[in-house]
Amino acid sequence: MTDEDFEIVRGRGNIFADFGDPDAETKHMKAVLATKIIGVLDEQGLSAREAAKRANVAEADISRVRNASLSKFTLDWLVRVHHLLEPSVVVELTFGPRKSGSDTVAA
Repeated sequence: MTDEDFEIVRGRGNIFADFGDPDAETKHMKAVLATKIIGVLDEQGLSAREAAKRANVAEADISRVRNASLSKFTLDWLVRVHHLLEPSVVVELTFGPRKSGSDTVAA
């Protein structure tokens, strides 16, 4: 296989949109929030059990977030869990005109 066998395509910043998922923006926002939650878990050295207790959720739910299995969760659930784990950080959602060729959601 040579380099000529591949076509390079620049993504739009949202892999779900790149693959034509009709729910791309919501899935992207969930992924961003899950990444932030995982960052908090890692920074604070929290186990799934400790995080679940602090956020008043099931330990299995924290494990699902860690494994990026997010279909069960709503955006508000993810925001609430993030807030309970890291109350000093505010989650902001920004709306603005879409950049040409971009489906990116900032978080």
